[in-house]
Amino acid sequence: MSQTRMDSTVTDTRSEDGGQQVAPTARGPARLAAETRAPRTVRVNRTILTVLGLLLVAAGAAGLATALGPFGRRLSDQPVLGPAVEDFVAANRWFWPVVAIAAALLALLCLWWLLSQARSNRVSQLRLATDPPRGHTTLSASALTDAVTSEIEGYHGVTRAAAHLSGTSTAPRLSLTVALDGRVGPAEIHRRITVEAIPHARQALSTDHLPTRLELQLPRTQHRDVR
Repeated sequence: MSQTRMDSTVTDTRSEDGGQQVAPTARGPARLAAETRAPRTVRVNRTILTVLGLLLVAAGAAGLATALGPFGRRLSDQPVLGPAVEDFVAANRWFWPVVAIAAALLALLCLWWLLSQARSNRVSQLRLATDPPRGHTTLSASALTDAVTSEIEGYHGVTRAAAHLSGTSTAPRLSLTVALDGRVGPAEIHRRITVEAIPHARQALSTDHLPTRLELQLPRTQHRDVR
């Protein structure tokens, strides 16, 4: 995906049929970290997949080594579940209840892991000021994103806009998706957003630093502006 950044703003301009164009920027192409799930979810995924991969590799290596015979021909010719295993299961009535409990716990663990995939790194509250003696000043993330999208949707040539904040409550990142109707060039929409809407958002947060990802969606067909 082609991306550029101008003053901490990443722009991805794409058409509705999948084609992409890169809006011009003043500082040349640069990269910004891709949006992802919550950091904790990413760490859990890496840990689980690493442990599971190591266990599977170890089990496969043990099975392959046993079949090739380095532990003796007698062991390599035995079935995986031999008579000794069958006798053990038959002699211990607690075996299958324990297996059922273990399977249920594993199912719950898999369900927890699946639900954790829905967690994102989006933030719902922004911390504007912290003063323990006087308290904290916070701003709802939806209040800021609603104001930004309302401003952008008021631009001529824009059909709809969507925004969300990710990162942390003290260091947010703004993601914008703007659909165009083709009556105004994407370069002009890009200019207005980076010169007007994003500075207004920074002003609301009382900060000069608000990394922003901007995606412009172009229509399949261009429309002439008859005004």
